[in-house]
Amino acid sequence: MALKQKREQTIFQKQLEKAATRNIVFLVFIGCLFFSAAIFGINYLNTRFNVQEHIEFLTSTFQTAYYATDSYLNDTENDSVFTRCIEDGTDGSEVHYSLSKYNVDSPIRLNLILADRNRNIVYTSYGADDMNLHRIAFNGIVCDNAAENGPSLYHTVYYFTGDTSEYVFSKPLYRGGELIGFVGAYLNGHDWARLFSDYQYDNIITTTNGDIIFCSREGFLPERNTNKFRNESQERMVFLHGNRYLLSSHFMKDEGVFLYSFIYYPKNVLYLTIGILTIVFLGVIWFIMTLRLSKLMAEKNARSVGMLADEMRIIRHGDSGHVIEIHTGDEFEEIASQINRMVKSINELNTRNTDLIRLNSMIEISNLQTQINPHFIYNTLDTIKYLIMSEPDKAAHLIEKFTHILRYSINNTKQDVILLEDMRYIEDYLYIQRTRFGDRFLCETALADECMRYRVPKLLLQPIIENSIKYGFKKKMEIRVAIRGWCEEDYLYLSVEDDGPGIPRATLETLRAMLKSEELKTEHNGLQNLARRIVLEYGDNSEMTIDSREGEYFRVDIRLKNKL
Repeated sequence: MALKQKREQTIFQKQLEKAATRNIVFLVFIGCLFFSAAIFGINYLNTRFNVQEHIEFLTSTFQTAYYATDSYLNDTENDSVFTRCIEDGTDGSEVHYSLSKYNVDSPIRLNLILADRNRNIVYTSYGADDMNLHRIAFNGIVCDNAAENGPSLYHTVYYFTGDTSEYVFSKPLYRGGELIGFVGAYLNGHDWARLFSDYQYDNIITTTNGDIIFCSREGFLPERNTNKFRNESQERMVFLHGNRYLLSSHFMKDEGVFLYSFIYYPKNVLYLTIGILTIVFLGVIWFIMTLRLSKLMAEKNARSVGMLADEMRIIRHGDSGHVIEIHTGDEFEEIASQINRMVKSINELNTRNTDLIRLNSMIEISNLQTQINPHFIYNTLDTIKYLIMSEPDKAAHLIEKFTHILRYSINNTKQDVILLEDMRYIEDYLYIQRTRFGDRFLCETALADECMRYRVPKLLLQPIIENSIKYGFKKKMEIRVAIRGWCEEDYLYLSVEDDGPGIPRATLETLRAMLKSEELKTEHNGLQNLARRIVLEYGDNSEMTIDSREGEYFRVDIRLKNKL
């Protein structure tokens, strides 16, 4: 029996050695391909990294100049200076001082042109030679487009053949709602090169229609003496004077510009050939050494693998709580330890996910009842019905608010939203309730600005407010609800308090116990679902608590961990 077992072990070891040999040959082949590809790819990846770094640099640098100009033109004090110069016909000394002060520290120097409502130039920082007929005519067109664009800034590019492009910001000026003139800021085209000098790479910046704001090398343009560039063919490689460049682009949506980066990307054929030959040689040596080592490791590994497999079969056959115990003193012992940790984590995660799935299923089924109560829908429709006859405009506005809330509530693509978005729909909900109850319902909102960036469950406060209205008006004719929000460290705190009838102490303790319970109830499941979801999705440090005093108030407090 022992001889047969020894013979079987020998056969197994030989099979393992043969399998190891085949795998080693395969791995050597794959390794050669991998390292060969790595040599080709490392240069490409390095270039791509440089491209990304360059694009980020171009983006931040351009935004610095862009928003500096934007802030200057939209500054209230500067707006007054521009307006006085146009209306009073001054010599422009105030404008000149404001512009000089800006240009001292600005990333891109500006030239200003002020024009009255008839497009006549009132002030310009350009010299007589620069204010040619072409620029004067161009500025008139800019004023026309700025007037059509409205009070926001209008952007375009000024280009005179053979000269550097100038990025143009323009906006109309109003006094008491009446148009009095225009201000145009022309960014100095030569200053872009200084801003981008920290990187030796080339770049082109254009507007959405291809007008060039800045070009570091004209050789990349399809035609000479042109101010247009579009990569419509989506080419990734560009060749210039026998050199190869990797072309990447980035669209800045808010600013309406395209950034193009050109990174030198050599072929390095000789380097790649030497590298491949070196890897093949090392692969042969690796194959010979590994073949010898595999024979020594086969017996020990076979025994350790067998023990590990036996232990894992126990887990596979249903004993998920089984702890693997292997004392081989090698990596297999560490593997067993990691498997134990993994199984434990999977069991804990499975329990947590089961609770979350069950909760989400319940929320999905009662979504409209929990967030948009049918009674609210019926009451709102009744209110709209009466308003249609007496106040049709108000009824139309109420329908619009009501539609917004319904669409938002049934939109299952969004589970969590930022508080700023959620409060837009809460305000619509409050508007409907104020329309329904009139002066009998008062809601005060005090949310700190920094709270608006936190992510919260959709329509987080709506069921809480509705709870205050539902139970408050049962015993009182007037209800006042206060919504407060603030941030401390990395947490968002929200509070909804009403001055309704409150609840007795015994009922309060029952509700508190229900909120902490993992067993979902059918009664008051709206508050319990919300409390459980907060704990499961935001962590144990996040919670919802309630407090009340009979005859005085009822308050719900929420603490949420930042999920940004």
